[in-house]
Amino acid sequence: MDTAKVLIIAPMKRDDPTYHTHRWALKAYKISNELGYTTKLIEKNDVTYDNVTRTINTFKPRLFASFSHGCPNSLIGQNECVITRRFTTDELLTMYDSNNPEKLDTFKKIINPMGDISCPGICTLDDNICNPICNNETNIDTLSNTIVFATACFSAKQLGVCSVKHGVQSYIGFQDLLMFPVDKLNSQDIFGEVQLEFYKSLLLGKTIAEAEQDMITLEDSYIRKYKTIKYVSLPLLWNKVNRRIIGNRNATIY
Repeated sequence: MDTAKVLIIAPMKRDDPTYHTHRWALKAYKISNELGYTTKLIEKNDVTYDNVTRTINTFKPRLFASFSHGCPNSLIGQNECVITRRFTTDELLTMYDSNNPEKLDTFKKIINPMGDISCPGICTLDDNICNPICNNETNIDTLSNTIVFATACFSAKQLGVCSVKHGVQSYIGFQDLLMFPVDKLNSQDIFGEVQLEFYKSLLLGKTIAEAEQDMITLEDSYIRKYKTIKYVSLPLLWNKVNRRIIGNRNATIY
């Protein structure tokens, strides 16, 4: 049996959440290599739409892991969307005119992902790349038959659903903000450990559902441990509630 391939993308900017998620990605890269997987890391300024799309087509990963920013219809690289399901103007207008509350909510998040939260300090991408929506062509179909693990805000809201329709086997991500505190005690590392628990369990051969349960076990232990420290326990709980698995929960890396 050929070794499964893992592709990791990790943009990084200082004074930005990606400064920390990039560190998580480097740990993921080390885990993959130590477990014998053929692993490729695209990081920092190399995380562009063209480079990521080209690498997916040539490398053909089984697992695609994004440690990045996200929007409802895209995963974001250094300065632009890199994985996307592009919406036409007509599709957006139809969504806007809909009486379906869920479709209206999705429309609002596509147009203004951060809602009432100001972007500075949370999303410092050049030219506020989350707003307006991504204009690159749909490329989520290039990840057909893969598992996508998205440590990023919002992307399960729409991209995750669309990805399964485009052939992605399983999509693990968040339907709202992925939250974590940053402090001198390195509380952010706790949140990274939770994400990497899922990642490692999946690479050890467990199913998506089993890997998530390992993640939940660690997550719950931290929620109990830090229950009196609200700025740690509440974001942990928030992330747990807003995480979504879309597609095949019984899929494995092989």
